[in-house]
Amino acid sequence: MKKVFLFLCFSFSVLAFSQNIQSDIESQFRDYSSLIENKNFGKALDIYGNEDFLKIFPKEQVIAVMDQMFNSKDFDLKIHQPENVIVSTEIIKDKNNTFVKLSYRQNLEMKFNMPGLKSGQLLSALQAEFGNGQVDYKESSGLFEVRTVREAVANSADLKNWKFIIIEKKQIPILKQFIPESLLRSLN
Repeated sequence: MKKVFLFLCFSFSVLAFSQNIQSDIESQFRDYSSLIENKNFGKALDIYGNEDFLKIFPKEQVIAVMDQMFNSKDFDLKIHQPENVIVSTEIIKDKNNTFVKLSYRQNLEMKFNMPGLKSGQLLSALQAEFGNGQVDYKESSGLFEVRTVREAVANSADLKNWKFIIIEKKQIPILKQFIPESLLRSLN
């Protein structure tokens, strides 16, 4: 009976520990996303930027690219807060880091300010990028509404302060330098 009680106590403490980690990751990821949404790129990268990624691509360079993307005169881009954030229960330890996969939905709105571009061509190009059925065009406002399913990786050395990298398939060869390949293989 004592062994059963100890086993149950251990099981509940592991479950609670795992749920706390998942909750912390989701909360910090939402904060990171909010900082990006509000164009506070420097603070987002200072607090939540993956250090290994920023060794390859310096923070100033990443901020310049984000600034150019979000403040372009050629198009307006608005991102919305992530929805349906799912933090994996699988934890991967590698060297001095712990890695956890996240998946989420995120809606974007785009409006192109370039005369001569045809909305039909833009719609086709966006559907090729994001998938058929994931992009709608609102002719009355000129807005393209995009629904994405994204994946990210959270990592932490102390299980308290999490850093994030949004996964883009074309970046996987670079990401293999600092994210365990077993985790990258499991991404869609």
